[in-house]
Amino acid sequence: MRPALTALPGLPARRRPVRRHRSGRPEELPPLAGTPVEVVTDDGARLHVEVDEADRPGTAADAVPTVVLCHGYALSADCWHFQRLALRGRYRLVLPEMRGHGRSGRGPEGPVSVARLADDLGQVLDAVVPDGPVVLVGHSLGGMTVMELAARRPDLLPRTAAVALVATSAGGLAAVDHGLPLLGHHLVRWAELALERAGGRYDVLERSRRAGADLEQRLVRHWSFAGPVAPELVRLSARMMAQTPVDVIADLLPAFATLDEREALAGLAGRPVLVIAAERDLMTPAAHGREIADALPEAEHVLVRGAGHLVVLEHPGVVTSRLERLLARAADAAGPPAAAHEVVLPLARRGRRRRR
Repeated sequence: MRPALTALPGLPARRRPVRRHRSGRPEELPPLAGTPVEVVTDDGARLHVEVDEADRPGTAADAVPTVVLCHGYALSADCWHFQRLALRGRYRLVLPEMRGHGRSGRGPEGPVSVARLADDLGQVLDAVVPDGPVVLVGHSLGGMTVMELAARRPDLLPRTAAVALVATSAGGLAAVDHGLPLLGHHLVRWAELALERAGGRYDVLERSRRAGADLEQRLVRHWSFAGPVAPELVRLSARMMAQTPVDVIADLLPAFATLDEREALAGLAGRPVLVIAAERDLMTPAAHGREIADALPEAEHVLVRGAGHLVVLEHPGVVTSRLERLLARAADAAGPPAAAHEVVLPLARRGRRRRR
């Protein structure tokens, strides 16, 4: 069944004025908006997708790759703010929001699996990118979804020009301690039990989250960023997570413990692949990125020193520059060959790199 596609002409791209602190620093990032599209999946979920068209006069439309930016767990398309700002106009950008995340609908009741998210992504591509080259970029859960898509939709692989997997994992997350030795690997199970005992009273949990908004921001900063970041980035991250309903968070939690995309990686071989790992990632540790790169010998593997899980916001320049190099490789443009393993030092010595 082909997914339904609906353009929303009544919602033009718009920019709100940036609120500023007394010091003159912006209090929040100015929102970016493209053409909103609604994709209705085969089970009735209504997915919100943002599309930024390429603006390259004289270039055939099918020659300009569509870059699909897939966000992570409990986030939204807004996490790609800096990459979108840098790439828009040069490439066609598609930013889908997963079911239950951002502005997308929840869909039918019941557990949400990575397989279901991969099916959703495939249907978004069918509707919004029916032909032409595609570059798939996934952060965290978005990366897991891209890997699963490779296994479930091999028909899409011939026109997948390149893939980027950022701060993600192909499996083994049940053993992650989330920065809390001896206790951390129990966190997910404890969270699952707490949500089970809530007995479906997610409204109570939502009120508790609102009451503890300040604490939530502190926790977001601890688990998402490794170094000092602007307050507006912490607020943006906390807002994306706060907008993700508790039941969606609860439904997806068990999926991480059983995740295993190692066999799916074989489908990504033979094309340019970029793997970015964050050295101090407490959610998908850097070793998981190395494991993905080792399974794809031709992949470019970049370890970002002093970076946390939300490396796309914490060190956007590093992520964007590597995406640009990946896009150049996908287009066979002249440029430096991909390094097998590389360490990037964005804080102490920006621009200088040491190879392993």
